[in-house]
Amino acid sequence: MTLKLVNLMTGAILLVTTLGCATSAQNQLSSENSVTPAPTAIQLSYNSKANRPATKTATISIEGEKSPITLRLYNQYSDLFSTYFPEKDFIAEGSSSGEGTGVRFIANFGGSKNDNAYIHVAFLNDLKNLNQLRSFINGKNGLIASNGWRVVSRSQKVAYPWAKEKIVFSKGKDIVGDVYLGQQNGKVFYVILQFPVAYGDGFPPRADLILQNLQVTR
Repeated sequence: MTLKLVNLMTGAILLVTTLGCATSAQNQLSSENSVTPAPTAIQLSYNSKANRPATKTATISIEGEKSPITLRLYNQYSDLFSTYFPEKDFIAEGSSSGEGTGVRFIANFGGSKNDNAYIHVAFLNDLKNLNQLRSFINGKNGLIASNGWRVVSRSQKVAYPWAKEKIVFSKGKDIVGDVYLGQQNGKVFYVILQFPVAYGDGFPPRADLILQNLQVTR
């Protein structure tokens, strides 16, 4: 690993520490757990920085039972990205420094916050292209190795238009997750999903709402 990559990892660790986000998460969707966004009158482009409504509704399916869900716009760092999230189920915590910007959506099901179940979106200033991002994620001292994750599978066929690769991982017997390598509109970033196996029914379809609605700013 070059000195530059070592410096980059050091900076990233500082950013992760600031965000309280040293681990990761997964979004394994089954046919029983799915989300269908409610149709809107105007479909916004992923290339657009146009205003998005403060709230919108979607239909979420958990264990075959469909129900409406209200989503809240998250656009604190609108120069980088925006998305929607189920406000009743997640707490959004963002932080920005000289190293980069990151946001965690932490599970808060039933008003009980669980720091082991979250979606983490991170833009690091020193990562300029997909090759640098891959080195940061997969390097000997990279994100996967430093977190002690075991890679289960890799795929470049990902449903989200901004995602270039999905890495499924596990940590011990109780934690599962995904890492998404993202690139869009001249920006590279990564997204981590992590949750306890016990959250397997409710977490993935809710997390999918956040990833479906993620728009990278041009």
